[in-house]
Amino acid sequence: MATHRLRLPLVPRWMRLTFVLAVSTLVFAASIVRPPSSGGPILGPFGLVPQTVWLHAIAYAAIAMLVAYALQTGGRPTWPVLCVAFGFATAFGVGIEVVQSRFAYRTFSMADMLVNAGGAALAVVAWRLLAARVRFYRCRGDDALERPRR
Repeated sequence: MATHRLRLPLVPRWMRLTFVLAVSTLVFAASIVRPPSSGGPILGPFGLVPQTVWLHAIAYAAIAMLVAYALQTGGRPTWPVLCVAFGFATAFGVGIEVVQSRFAYRTFSMADMLVNAGGAALAVVAWRLLAARVRFYRCRGDDALERPRR
């Protein structure tokens, strides 16, 4: 029985790096604005951990995945690419925590840094598993995008 690998486009690298810049800018902006005041911590899905933990994990997972995609050349990602994706997302999270320490309405949090690194680590593992089941193809523009096969 033949297995069909999902085909995903590798848009031009400048476009992939623009995605990284856009999402990183959005995360930075959301991290330095004054947070809404609430009566206490709002629990996230499943009611186990605060919503902010989920937001941190998802944001830094997205950054790590976008960096891995930006550095993808085809085939399986190499360990250096995965390490750069993890390292960039984690260092970016540490940097934001340092910036937040300068604002009276924000706090520096080692726990947030750990959650950021955890989200980035999960994303890198997920990217490695996804890339093993996907065939990437070069795409120079929207006219080169392939239609999904059934």
